[in-house]
This record gives sequence, C-alpha cells and structure tokens, in this order.
Amino acid sequence: MKIVKTLTVAAVIGMATAANAAEPMKPSGVAQVMMSTDEKDFFETAASANLFEIEAGKLAQTKATDPMLKEFGAKMVKDHTEASGKLMTLASSKNVTVPTTLLKRHQSMLDDLKQDKDGKDFDEDFRNKMVASHKEAVSLFDKTANKAKDPEIKAFAATMLPKLQAHGGMAMELNKGH
Repeated sequence: MKIVKTLTVAAVIGMATAANAAEPMKPSGVAQVMMSTDEKDFFETAASANLFEIEAGKLAQTKATDPMLKEFGAKMVKDHTEASGKLMTLASSKNVTVPTTLLKRHQSMLDDLKQDKDGKDFDEDFRNKMVASHKEAVSLFDKTANKAKDPEIKAFAATMLPKLQAHGGMAMELNKGH
C-alpha cells in the first residue's frame, strides 16, 4: 500500500511538472504595481522569498499529513536552495549584500506555519501560503525580467521565472478542492 501511495504522489508531482498538467502561474498586476523597480529591492525580496520557501518546505516535510505536501515541501527546499545559490552568486558579482534574514512579511508567514498544529491545520495554511508566496515571486521576477536596467539581472530573472511559474501552478493544483 505504501508503494502505491508513493507512486501516486510521485505521479501527481510528476504530472504537475509536465507541460500541460498544471497551468503556470501568471504574475499579479496589482503586486507588480506595488513592487519597486530598484535592483537592490529585487535582491532583498528574492533572497527573503527563497529563504521562506526553504524553511516552509522543511516544515511541510515534518508537519504536513498530505504526502503530496511533504513531497512539494522537499521540492521547495531543493529548488529554492539551488535558486538561492544562483542569486547569491549574481548579487556578489554586483557587489550587493543579500540579507540572510526574512523580510517581515515572510517571517510572519513562517511564524504562522510554525504555530499551526501538525496535520490538517498546517496542510491548509501551507497550501495557501505557497500560492501567495509564489504569486509574489512570479510577479517580482516577471517585473524584473521586463523592466530591470541591468541586463544580467534581467536575464537572471527571465531564466528563473519559468520554474517559479511551475511551482506556483503546482501550488494552485495542490490547493484545488481544499
């Protein structure tokens, strides 16, 4: 039974990463209007978003009861750790110091997840926060890919955007019917 459940989880996650299974998340026009075009702000927000996704993903692996959320949490840790490394490399090349702490809004979301009871309370909150955090990240990276003045920052955002959109699409799929 455990093998069947694991294969089912893997199939759903696999389908969510397939081209047409999960609709890629679109940027929020409202969020983009509110976002700064300052490149220092991009690094700060992107670094905080990565840290949030990593820490929330770690929590999901221990607190979630839905096996698909545990799997998604592991994917968030892996993918956002990789993205964080790439962001740090770019920031270093631009002589930008990237904060190693969460912005207040990301810290607040993480604190909420930490306070949730393990199980269904956590599962619901995690689903909602993954949609919200990826909507913010997709909007940030889309705006940066289109409006950044620095061509390397612009290219970086454009390169990272499809994976963030896929994550957002998966988060929305996981949130359907709950």
